[in-house]
Amino acid sequence: MRRSAGFTLLEAIVALAILAAGGMALFAALSGALRSLERADAAARLDTATENALTLLETRNPMLEPEGEAAVGEYRIEWRATPVEPVRVGLTDYLQPGLYDVGLYDVEIVISRDGRVERRLTVRRAGFQQMRQQELG
Repeated sequence: MRRSAGFTLLEAIVALAILAAGGMALFAALSGALRSLERADAAARLDTATENALTLLETRNPMLEPEGEAAVGEYRIEWRATPVEPVRVGLTDYLQPGLYDVGLYDVEIVISRDGRVERRLTVRRAGFQQMRQQELG
């Protein structure tokens, strides 16, 4: 009887099969983590684009600029304002006609990237326009 040191062919094949199964499980876990990371990154970019769109619209008066578009980074932002109520004369603290007419608008915002709509949202904004001059005297 001879005793040999080392692995037999069957033991080597079993070891390789176990190693391959472990490697496949590790690859699947890494692939899933990478997909999750990509989705989280895309969501963060879209949230930033949404914040940028809302900030941009804070500088726009829906009465004077009821629609428009702008490029912000890789996103295209479009907006369209529709009146909620008729335009009214703004009143002073003394309930006298003020210098401005005011209106209330729903502003629809469309955020798109590469021609594909990523997000739609609607915000309510006030619009104004100076219609009268201040009387001196």
